[in-house]
Amino acid sequence: MARERDDSSGGRDDARGDDRDDHVLPDVDDDLDVESYERLTGRRRARLVRQRIVFTVVVVLVLAVGGGAYLVYSDRWQPSRTTTPSAAPSTSCVPATPPALLTPGQVTVGVLNGTSRRGLAASVAGELRTRGFVVGTVGNAGTPTGPATAVVTYPEAAVQQAVTVAARFPEVQLVADPAATAVTVSLGDGYQQMLGEGALVTPLPPGSPTC
Repeated sequence: MARERDDSSGGRDDARGDDRDDHVLPDVDDDLDVESYERLTGRRRARLVRQRIVFTVVVVLVLAVGGGAYLVYSDRWQPSRTTTPSAAPSTSCVPATPPALLTPGQVTVGVLNGTSRRGLAASVAGELRTRGFVVGTVGNAGTPTGPATAVVTYPEAAVQQAVTVAARFPEVQLVADPAATAVTVSLGDGYQQMLGEGALVTPLPPGSPTC
């Protein structure tokens, strides 16, 4: 009886052993030799590696597309928007040059006193004659000239004559007056003295480009 139990127990052990072997051995034909087994196992391992690589690539692509969609949706990236280069600075503006000065004998100028200082117009008119100008009307201005040094008014056609006169006065103002018939200098409270002939400053007529 003991032997029968041993035999039956041995049979069960053999059966369990067979089950364990079934779980350990790969699902291949029993007649494969060692070389064929290793080759088949290598092919399975290579296929598993390829599957993992493909899966990884797919995951990366999905994440990239999802991230781009999020940036576009959140307005953090707009692929259709291009950066417009800043426009080059315009070079079409050419600074104006003052008109050439005439010789004093070619210019007739009137002198008006726009201040409360007596005899100022006569004094300046005398100096202009000394420098060669032809002096016309000398008198008092109808309205005060104000704090300016001098204001030279002129008709448009006499702009070169006006500039020739204005070049003798520091910080002068040029005013084109359609109603004017001659060049006139009105002396203001800021007047002190005329510029020397070696230190003339030629002003630009109003409206000249200064770029």
